Amino acid sequence: MATTITVLYENVDDATFDLDYYLTKHLPLVDEKFKPFGIKGWRVLKAVGTPFGGKPAYSVICTLDFDTADQFRSAVAAEGGPVFGDVPNFSNKDPVVVIGDLVGSSSSN
Repeated sequence: MATTITVLYENVDDATFDLDYYLTKHLPLVDEKFKPFGIKGWRVLKAVGTPFGGKPAYSVICTLDFDTADQFRSAVAAEGGPVFGDVPNFSNKDPVVVIGDLVGSSSSN
């Protein structure tokens, strides 16, 4: 069963986030540290709004793909220190991390 890890950075007034650092330094670190544990890839979204024009709850959303939640847990147990320890280099807020197993999907052609 495919597992997606969703990493959410809150969009609050006092939050800072260096997207360039995140993309060029932090995510390559994630790749390096988590590759031996089966990370398949990642995607980053920059929130730009809500359906009704309000402020989005999160400013940046990243998804990490693994085959299983246990692979992610093993990666964090072994290499989570350097990965989570890098957060203060690009954000003054800790992320919200959610582990989800894929239970359905759709695609448009």
